[in-house]
Amino acid sequence: MALREWYELRVAGSAGTTAGNSAGSLEGIAVGENGRLCSVSSGCARRFDSRQQAMDYLGKIRVSGDYRIEAVMCVPAAAAA
Repeated sequence: MALREWYELRVAGSAGTTAGNSAGSLEGIAVGENGRLCSVSSGCARRFDSRQQAMDYLGKIRVSGDYRIEAVMCVPAAAAA
């Protein structure tokens, strides 16, 4: 079975984002399946097949608050180890 990556939309400073990587963040906030913000560790983050698909979705939703959102490539935990 091939390991497959996906993309998630995460709040800047969260794990996997540019600022989050610089700070060593292991947790954070993502856009969930319902379009609302959720914890990255909850497993409820919406998954996208491509960065472009994620950014297109971001253009269609409204995120409450003044957040900067980034599309982040993710891999299964087994592949990251």
